[in-house]
Amino acid sequence: MAKKRKEVFVLTSKPYGSVLIKAVQILDFLSERDEPQMMTAISDNTSMTLPTTNKILDTLELVGFVSRNQETKEYSLGPRLIQLANAAFIQFDIVRETYPALKRLFETVDTTVNLGMLQGDEVLFINKFTTPETSNNTLSRIGFTQPIYCSAMGKAILSTFSLEDRRDYLNQVKLTPNTKYTLTDKKDLEKQLVDIQEKGYATDDREAEDNIYCVGTTFEIPNDNSHYAFSISIPYHLLTEEKYKFLVSELIKTKNVIEYQLVNIK
Repeated sequence: MAKKRKEVFVLTSKPYGSVLIKAVQILDFLSERDEPQMMTAISDNTSMTLPTTNKILDTLELVGFVSRNQETKEYSLGPRLIQLANAAFIQFDIVRETYPALKRLFETVDTTVNLGMLQGDEVLFINKFTTPETSNNTLSRIGFTQPIYCSAMGKAILSTFSLEDRRDYLNQVKLTPNTKYTLTDKKDLEKQLVDIQEKGYATDDREAEDNIYCVGTTFEIPNDNSHYAFSISIPYHLLTEEKYKFLVSELIKTKNVIEYQLVNIK
């Protein structure tokens, strides 16, 4: 049965603390970049003036949320965020409760395993297991987001929407291609969603990232209207028919284990 999509809270009035919102914009920008950034780049990409950017960066540096290289004058995320991330990891029940099963899956398939949740119209990556050999092949990391229409986790979640919510989503979304393989025809996506419902898992054939193939599925949580999913990612050149069947089999086994454990949590 399709789950009723959880409504996303939207601000209808100006929030208190606009400087805090600007600070979050800066942190979001830095988190999306692999390299430290100059203040001018931060200012340009967040649409803030240089004086405003400078003041906010000074404060963020003071509290340890950003670090500034004294030689290059470039900024990167600071060490205090690691503390907060670790605290959030410990406090976040879903990450903690799924950890053993996903860790076991990762050790079995020996390639990247992701855990995600629906945030707006995107999948937010909230945990990840990977190897040094595969970590450089994919852009995904904890805190990373992908559109739900082109990612395995996203499409798996989208297939659980009620028909009304799915129709609303498809009517308003623009299927912008991430790669040349991304589905951009809504009718094709609708057909794929029906197939996903029947099979119980979704695939991402290089649609979200070049040369990355994913299989993903959702799992049910008692008395929780949030949407969660997990996936297995593999470099496309390593994929074979035998490997595909193996990954799907292990994906479904892990889904059953997670759902059983979540139902029986005391």
